[in-house]
Amino acid sequence: MEDFTWDAVPSQRQRKTEKYDYPVMTMAALAKAGAGRKFSFNKAAQDLLDIQGEDRVSFGFNNTRTIVAIRKAEEDAGFKLTKTCTFSDKKIFEFISKTLELSNDVENEFKILDRDGFYKLELLSNAISNDEVEETEQEVVADTIGNVDYPEVEEPTSIELDTPNGVESQW
Repeated sequence: MEDFTWDAVPSQRQRKTEKYDYPVMTMAALAKAGAGRKFSFNKAAQDLLDIQGEDRVSFGFNNTRTIVAIRKAEEDAGFKLTKTCTFSDKKIFEFISKTLELSNDVENEFKILDRDGFYKLELLSNAISNDEVEETEQEVVADTIGNVDYPEVEEPTSIELDTPNGVESQW
């Protein structure tokens, strides 16, 4: 009898679990034409940036547009967050996508790195931990000495075609 819920409807909703335990900003994939250009911040990012629902964030770019930075904005500057720390803005979404040459068909996730006074966004595929660097270096060495794992290809088979009766006479 302990595994029963009495006098109430059991919750249909599952708790949201955080995908990362470090600060991440996500640019949602564009599922269809006209879809919203959504940015969202995980809990660790909210803590790092000291943001909460209805605060504002702003983006900064270096002169060569190779670094994208983010910060909590003051007063009416930047982009206003929803209560769940998300916002949508087509102009900034497309600018970041084009500048960093990102695919909009997939979610683009950025690790937020503290860089002494500003927070740098680094695309997660570029953000590699020390353990991953060692593994990657080993993989590169293996590749540079010719150990490439090519898929096996079957021998081509010859195909003989039978022509139906009368086809040759049609030409």
